[in-house]
Amino acid sequence: MEIRVLKTTIASKNQTGTKCFEYLQGQIYDIYDELAEVFLKEGWGEKAIEELENKAIDNLENKQFKTKKVNKNAE
Repeated sequence: MEIRVLKTTIASKNQTGTKCFEYLQGQIYDIYDELAEVFLKEGWGEKAIEELENKAIDNLENKQFKTKKVNKNAE
């Protein structure tokens, strides 16, 4: 799961816990699901995909759609 880190945190890099890693604030990491859930629950991170979805929705809502003029005499 892609997580945007909100608080720099040292945590396991793999599911077995044999390697530690420093997850830096503001960065996005693809974190295994169990650890990602801890980041979300503890407030150390947020789902990165939500930010992308929100930007896409904002872009669609703010986009000006142009209508195509139809030539009624073209037949």
